[in-house]
Amino acid sequence: MKKIRFSIKRKILYIDYKEEDNVIKNINNTNIINDDDLIFDLRYFKNNYKLIAGFLNVMIQNDSIVNCIVNDENLIVSTLELLNYLPNIKNLVIKPDVAINYEVHLAILKNDTLKTINCYTIPPYLLERIDTTKKIKIETRNEVFFISNFLRINKLNNYSDIFYKRKLTISYEFNDTDWKDFESFLTINTHLKTLYFETASLDLIKKFLKYLKEYKRTNILFNIKGNKENLVHFKEIETFVKKDKFIKKNSIKFSIDYTKDYKLENLVKLINFTTVKYILIVIIISSLIGYGINEFDIYQSSKEVKNISENITDLLEEYENDYELEDITPEEIEEPASPAEPEKKKSTYVSPYYKNYAKVISVLKETNDDTVAWLTVKNTTVNYPVVQSINNSYYLTHDFNKNGNTFGWVFMDYRNNPEDLNQNTIIYGHNIAKGKIMFGDLAKALNSNWYKKEENQYITFNTKDKDMIWRIFSIYKIENTNDYLYNTFDTQKEFLEFANKMKDRSIHNFGIDIKENDKILTLSTCQNSGRNRLVIHAVLIEQS
Repeated sequence: MKKIRFSIKRKILYIDYKEEDNVIKNINNTNIINDDDLIFDLRYFKNNYKLIAGFLNVMIQNDSIVNCIVNDENLIVSTLELLNYLPNIKNLVIKPDVAINYEVHLAILKNDTLKTINCYTIPPYLLERIDTTKKIKIETRNEVFFISNFLRINKLNNYSDIFYKRKLTISYEFNDTDWKDFESFLTINTHLKTLYFETASLDLIKKFLKYLKEYKRTNILFNIKGNKENLVHFKEIETFVKKDKFIKKNSIKFSIDYTKDYKLENLVKLINFTTVKYILIVIIISSLIGYGINEFDIYQSSKEVKNISENITDLLEEYENDYELEDITPEEIEEPASPAEPEKKKSTYVSPYYKNYAKVISVLKETNDDTVAWLTVKNTTVNYPVVQSINNSYYLTHDFNKNGNTFGWVFMDYRNNPEDLNQNTIIYGHNIAKGKIMFGDLAKALNSNWYKKEENQYITFNTKDKDMIWRIFSIYKIENTNDYLYNTFDTQKEFLEFANKMKDRSIHNFGIDIKENDKILTLSTCQNSGRNRLVIHAVLIEQS
């Protein structure tokens, strides 16, 4: 008994017949052979496209399949109807060497999912109808037997190549056979937009215009290669073009494609003072507009960062007020058990900036649930909550409120664990020197009058679980590299080698020894328009 078989090989869905002697009997009258092979009764198949598509879509989506091949002429229409329910299939190959008939043509017109159909051949009138009503491209396999170099050079091997061709290359003076094939080309093709002349003469141009006029072609570009041989003819071509009414009326355009060698040899001839003047004016205006847009963007981003910082301060002050110590009455003081001083009732207030970062981060998480820490670098403007996303790109262009912002925000590497810190915790921030925003003030760390002050060598970096003090052991500027951005290490030896390598780069010897179980903090920002990196490493010395 004849059945329909669906199989997947090399990420292609194949549809063909399978002959079986016995009838498979079950509730669906179908038998699933394996994950990549489904067999359906013919009658059941034609009556249950949607249900069968449900089986196939699982396989197709799991394997990201976009191509389908139908192997039997009698299954072409059924396949096209089925593909309406398989939206992931974009390309269909009709394997039998048969011409597309009217029934298949109607099935193609009903399909809204396919992008291309490869078939043996199709009658011109059916191809034209599909082309005008659908966005499906038809590719044909039957070869065009030609004898002209024109068809060979332009790789017009089959009917669909001719039909869809948008650009032709003319590389020699045509003979009678070439002109005959070009005329045949115009009777089939509907998409031609450009004639590219590697060789050009006035007679050749006139002949092409004659055929375009005869076949009522419009909006064609004559693009002439700008080499020495062609430019000899260009003056007379230009004179002719200005006078010919057909060219102007039918939007026939001409341009010169100057070769690189010709441009270098004839630079002075190709430009003049007026051209240079206009170019300079355009450059100046564009630069001013670009500068203005950039300055406005900086102003807006800076203003937004300032507003966010003020809002964070207000939010934390409001939190602080909620925890202010109430007045203590005499009744609230317990009688001492001994002559010792009476013990006062303990305050519930803790300063959010300097002691209770668990509360600070908890409050800030209500605004941005990505908040993971607070970073402060002494005697700089670096005093920000730190956020963390699922990647290292989001907070390059988004602020604390998750709005688009050129300045971004200070963020932790997405690979780091903010609860149980890795041996190297990495914090990034843009270097916004104007206004000293984000890590814009870290550049002063390169100055000896800053890094030699001991108080500046201590960094506060706290999470909701830990209050921590870190001491700087390395400061350096380096070309753009990622070798300081490892956050975990396979062995303690590997970590020590890494830490000592970072110490050796430092512009100053801070005299700090790194032990194998230490944890370090890395601050990273860009320098010199992204060509370099400013990096600060600090080791954890105290936590509570």
